[in-house]
Amino acid sequence: MLPMGPTRVTGTTLVVSAESTVDASTAELLWDLYCLSFGSLGEHAAARQLLSRPDFDLEVLDRRVTKYLARTEQGQIVGLCTLSNDLTTVPWISPCFYQAHYPRHFARHAVFYCGLAMVVPEARATSAFLQMVSAFARDIAAADGILAADMCRHNIDVVEVAKTVTSVLRRVWGSVSLVELDVQTYLAWEPQHAHRGRLT
Repeated sequence: MLPMGPTRVTGTTLVVSAESTVDASTAELLWDLYCLSFGSLGEHAAARQLLSRPDFDLEVLDRRVTKYLARTEQGQIVGLCTLSNDLTTVPWISPCFYQAHYPRHFARHAVFYCGLAMVVPEARATSAFLQMVSAFARDIAAADGILAADMCRHNIDVVEVAKTVTSVLRRVWGSVSLVELDVQTYLAWEPQHAHRGRLT
């Protein structure tokens, strides 16, 4: 396993780069950082939040997917966001859904999907996430495009990721509307005594 980085990242200048390719060692490091960053979400969301390794590799190795990497001045990777306007690179979504909702944008490849967004735990007090979102927001604006993404309810209500992204986009774009496109609800049918074994 490759080094996981410093104990804490604070008070340092971060540099964000947009890259179409990464080498095998960087991809392996990103996988380790991804597992570290997303592992705890399993208990907060019904849907599996951690991509399989093949799906992750599709995101980070496919040249059609732009990788926005946040690094310290020493070159340590502390954050990653992926963005693609080829929705076939996002295996868990339905491209035709976005084509139906945004036909004009879809026709000119201006629907951009953020498939991954992560900052390693020891760097979450830094501006890494804000800088990465600002970087891809400028690129989307240059294409007169829209941003799409999916996130679990925990990341919306508790971590407030959507609120943060909206704030950054408003600053970069001037104005923005956040639209909830779809909801998938996970249900359970319980016998009346089931509450005794369930945490509330």
